[in-house]
Amino acid sequence: MKLLKYEELILPNNTFPKTKTSDQITPCESFIGQKKAWDAINFGLSIDSKGYNIFVVGPSGTGRKSFVLELVKSFAKNKKKQEDLIYVVDLDNPYSAKAIELPAGYGKELKREMSKISEEIFVRLKSVFESDEYEHRKKELEDEYREVREKILKDLQEKALKLGFIVKLTPTGFIYMPALDGKPISKEQYEELPDEKKQYYEEEAKKVDHLISGTLHKLRKVDSNYSEKLKDLDKYASLFAIEEVFEKLKVKYKNYPKLVDYLEKLKDHFINNIEKIKGSEEGKEYIKHMLNINLLVDNSEVQGAPVIFEKNPTYPNLFGKIEYISKLGVLYTDFTMIRGGAIHKANGGYLIINAEEILKYPYVWDKLKKTLLTEKILIENVDMAYGFNPTVSLKPEPVDAKLKIIMVGTPEIYYLLYEYDEDFKKLFKVKVEFDWEIDVTQKNVKEYYSFISSVIKNNQLKPFSNKALQRIIWYSMRLSGSREKLSMKMGEIVNLMVEADYKATLRNAKIVSKKDVDNALEAYENRVSLIREKYDKSLRKYEIMIETDGREVGQVNGLTVTHLGDYSFGLPVKITAKSYVGNIGIIDIQRESDLSGNIHSKAVMTLIGYLGSKYANEIPFSLGVSISFEQVYAVVEGDSASLAETIAIISAISKIPIKQSIAITGSINQHGIVQPIGGVNEKVEGFYRLCKYRGLNGEHGVIIPEANVKNLVLNDEILKDIKLGKFNIWAVKTVDEALEILTELPAGKLSSRGTYPRGSVNYYVTKELRKVYEKLEGKDTSKGKKKKGKK
Repeated sequence: MKLLKYEELILPNNTFPKTKTSDQITPCESFIGQKKAWDAINFGLSIDSKGYNIFVVGPSGTGRKSFVLELVKSFAKNKKKQEDLIYVVDLDNPYSAKAIELPAGYGKELKREMSKISEEIFVRLKSVFESDEYEHRKKELEDEYREVREKILKDLQEKALKLGFIVKLTPTGFIYMPALDGKPISKEQYEELPDEKKQYYEEEAKKVDHLISGTLHKLRKVDSNYSEKLKDLDKYASLFAIEEVFEKLKVKYKNYPKLVDYLEKLKDHFINNIEKIKGSEEGKEYIKHMLNINLLVDNSEVQGAPVIFEKNPTYPNLFGKIEYISKLGVLYTDFTMIRGGAIHKANGGYLIINAEEILKYPYVWDKLKKTLLTEKILIENVDMAYGFNPTVSLKPEPVDAKLKIIMVGTPEIYYLLYEYDEDFKKLFKVKVEFDWEIDVTQKNVKEYYSFISSVIKNNQLKPFSNKALQRIIWYSMRLSGSREKLSMKMGEIVNLMVEADYKATLRNAKIVSKKDVDNALEAYENRVSLIREKYDKSLRKYEIMIETDGREVGQVNGLTVTHLGDYSFGLPVKITAKSYVGNIGIIDIQRESDLSGNIHSKAVMTLIGYLGSKYANEIPFSLGVSISFEQVYAVVEGDSASLAETIAIISAISKIPIKQSIAITGSINQHGIVQPIGGVNEKVEGFYRLCKYRGLNGEHGVIIPEANVKNLVLNDEILKDIKLGKFNIWAVKTVDEALEILTELPAGKLSSRGTYPRGSVNYYVTKELRKVYEKLEGKDTSKGKKKKGKK
């Protein structure tokens, strides 16, 4: 056992670099203490094979996202610029849209050019169709058409007249009637004709019908021929008007065949549909619409490969969407209403996503896997993609997926996906483990100072004094839970520095002092410690009954930690044990009442094994013992109270009282070796607060496992009272060492004869167990004789 000295609990001066203020420290240019993660992510970024996407694993608050962003951006700067992505009308398929990739900056330029030429094309077309030359040629066609038509009609009339009929063309078609001497015969005259003459007209009428049928065929052919010539004239005129415009674009973009093909088809489309374009405002809008460019991704301002961090990875934010507008109650969409997502912006580069966020939204993880497996980026609304809406909709042409996904998440999420998703291990082959702590070495502390200096620079904070810097290192150790480790929860370090700077501002100081850092820590604790204060009041009022003076049999002050997410604090708890003759064995009241967690139940069984092996080698454990956490109504979990429970049981059996001025924490194994536990600082401070309130007398203190000495990072108030001898901390290796402190009696070592020294704690335990056994069995095991019973 060891009573710890003040000098053993403070940080040695050689831990810290020599400096007056942070102004003398060079800021770091990158993250510190993450070489393993650095190497892993560089490997993941450098390898281009399929499936080598990256998953960064680490606790939140350690700067994972900032680390990844900084490194990926630095890596991406040296990569080539990626293409722009545009969508244009698909002239071959009205239910599709054509995707075209162009060099960075070309998309914006092309959009500007197409907008400009839409006005030019309309003006050119209007001008050519209003020209004298066009009107002259059109009139020639009309005159030619009229002449041929009139000739056909005249020929019909002459032939019909020879047959005795007059033929006329009306708006409803041809009509004909019998004629005599070139004049039509009235109905009355026709009735007066002899039957032979009537029969003649009837026979000749059939010939006239045949002539009219032939004439109609000729007229339709003439009309069609005229229409074709008129269309050819319009096509020629429109081609003459717009070909030069399109040829210039085709020459400019000749190295991009897909765009050239689109321009050629667009030119032909205008020529073939010139009737609904020429000379109207609707035509003007139509030209403008068809020449529109949907610039989905513009990389003109991006240096190197794109790096996108999507903070809100919903389905449309990540994969894009197709928008609709309502026209007279009908939903309408086209290529201009296609919207890209983060995956389009990151294509050719890197997309960073928070793993927890992506798993929150329906269908996103499944869609991301499909994209990576097929290596195609397809824009489709979620209702269409998963068959919720069978309506026919626009289907934009997919593009090749050429990006690397970097997911950032906790170890729990990583192992959950790895275990239950077969595709995960195929798609995310690079695991980057982000450390949450680094060793306390002079090199690492120096780098930590550099990080602090960079925080001051980036956040425009005041310089920090040497003592303030040392206090931040102390707080970092406090976060890590060890004087041998520095915490990599950089977010909390930055928050502390910002708040300390604010405290210095309030007192108009130019330099942040240690007092400012302490004030910031105190202010934070005041904001989150309401529950702890309520418990402390209950302890002080003795509503939670904890003794801090005197001695009691079968009663020990244990120590617990309460975690509230943003704040943890320690509280003492009374652990009692009662022994009795009756049911043999140790009864854990918590377990019997279903208030014991699995780890605590295991700890109780472990201490039963220890007690049995130590005290029941020669005689059986013939005693009933019950143990309980008094005034604890929640589930008890963990094994850190097993040392205290063991001491309480030994005290209850031996009837030796335990000092109540000392609290104890520690886990034991079946050999009675005390093992390290968590939350040692909170536990020590929890008992100290109560003792401080009731008055320290030099007898108060805490027993902790020796293995936890390195974890003690205590506040100045406790260290001061330890230095003055008002409060004590003992470090023990075994149960016997703890017994000697709490009982002030020797524990007693087992002799070669299998007995413990008279007057030792272990002697009294075995004596009591033997006594109970003899009473139960009616035997005197010390003399080997059977006692006589009364009749």
